[in-house]
Amino acid sequence: MFLLAWRNVTRRKNQTIITILITFIAILTFVTTQATISVLNEGVQLANSRLGADVIVLPHTVRADAFQTILTADPVNIYMNESIIDDIRKLPGVEQITPQFFAQTLNQSCCTVGGAKRLVGFDESSDFVIWPWLSGEERIKLAPDQILVGGAVPPMLGGKAVILGEGFWVADRLETTGTGMDETIFLDINVAREIAKASPYLKSLWVEEPPDHLISAALIRVEEGVDPALLADVINNSDIKGNAVAVGRVISRAKDQMDNMTKFLFLLWGAVAITAALGLFGRFNSLARERKKEIGIFRAIGGQRSGAFGLILFETLLMVVTGGLLGSLTAVFLIQPLLDWIRELAQLPQGTWSIIDAVYSTLLGLGIAIALGVASAIYPAWKSASLEPQEAISSGGLD
Repeated sequence: MFLLAWRNVTRRKNQTIITILITFIAILTFVTTQATISVLNEGVQLANSRLGADVIVLPHTVRADAFQTILTADPVNIYMNESIIDDIRKLPGVEQITPQFFAQTLNQSCCTVGGAKRLVGFDESSDFVIWPWLSGEERIKLAPDQILVGGAVPPMLGGKAVILGEGFWVADRLETTGTGMDETIFLDINVAREIAKASPYLKSLWVEEPPDHLISAALIRVEEGVDPALLADVINNSDIKGNAVAVGRVISRAKDQMDNMTKFLFLLWGAVAITAALGLFGRFNSLARERKKEIGIFRAIGGQRSGAFGLILFETLLMVVTGGLLGSLTAVFLIQPLLDWIRELAQLPQGTWSIIDAVYSTLLGLGIAIALGVASAIYPAWKSASLEPQEAISSGGLD
């Protein structure tokens, strides 16, 4: 039966190509939609479960976007005096607080660290945000010439990076977080301040005050039972010169963007799926009419109805599996560039796109292609196989 089905498919080249193309477009759209939503949802879940801080405080004198600061690696140079740490620590409900200093914007002219977008200094003694993401179980003491790199930063030749002419050794790599931490290099906060002070790119920022006692953000973990949103409101309504935002609100904003994108993508897929189903049904119905005489001859020489029915479905599977496989593989190769484009466009946290994900999406695409093909062909196949041999021969034309 396979040989007969293969011959029937290959001798009708135009019809076969059209059927494969319809399936290809439908599965390409589906796999792209499914994989993109899966990676973005994973990013939001990661950010929600393991971000670490409950409240983030940024300078109130500038237009700082907490969403951008927490979830993306877009370089921002914002600063406030470190005395704000002591002021916040005195408030009830604050369990831990740690500062960060946003230093150098990373680009090829200053550094040999492709894949990283910014350099951030953190306080090792008080940090509770960076260390949980390290692969090792114990904390390491960073030397002045050591750095930690985010999960999306490519391995460096010899484990060494050059930043503004200074060499730094990679001490450890963070796990993938789905946030801006993945494209960030972390080092001791005092070393980061020295780099910022010497940087020709940031020189104009230190006209009024050098960076020695400045920070860019204060990250807070609240005590159990304390509402982070309430603490953020307390800070904003006090004399503390900072703009506090509850991380939960930031994640909620990310979820809203994710929901809107999900709706749009699945509406797009739904429209393509309906169009593909109608197109495939029309193709298979037309092929069934054209092959009435052929099916009649098959039945007249002893072929059973089940054999005719199975032959038509087998031919269908050959075409839709080919289209589904091509569509799935094309989508798999397009996912990472698409995710990079979405990151620039929508500032959404992202999970990782792995080989396992690619295999799963490919198999899922094949399954959808088979289901779509069988659903579209089952009625024309049943109708053709149900004809009596004499009726099929007299009413059909041999192709």
